[in-house]
Amino acid sequence: MRKFRISGLFILLVCAALFTPAAAEEGRSLRFEKTVSYKTDKLIDLNATVGPVRIAKVEFSQPSGSSGSIVDRIRGGGASETQSTIRASFDAENPEEDEWVVTFTLDFLDSRGRLIDSAVGKEGLEGESKVIKVDHQILTYVLPMIDRVEMKLEARLD
Repeated sequence: MRKFRISGLFILLVCAALFTPAAAEEGRSLRFEKTVSYKTDKLIDLNATVGPVRIAKVEFSQPSGSSGSIVDRIRGGGASETQSTIRASFDAENPEEDEWVVTFTLDFLDSRGRLIDSAVGKEGLEGESKVIKVDHQILTYVLPMIDRVEMKLEARLD
């Protein structure tokens, strides 16, 4: 009985090694998760690496025309007056010539950790550095409720 368990474990390990992506074999993770405080117009260190892509910092902002008080929004009327844009700007670089696509998943949470809204963006990088922007439309009245953002980054070779 004991020999079977050792053999089964050995086979499982061999199979896992055979089907592991090349990036993981080189010690690189293809996923990164981090929760940060939601602060606008401030650079937040991430120091993330997914595959060969490095994402140093993120900055949350509300592009012009998307902020204002709730009273101003109500007076203005119109459905577009009830929505704002949140922009997450990621400083990213891929030093390799191969194109890697990074998926950015952002979960906006309240102070109790409850989900308010989610945003997803994808961007490909091929031997370049750039600022990747993920814009998300959100109801204006929930903006003051956002306490933190849970970020999940995932890379894949394209």
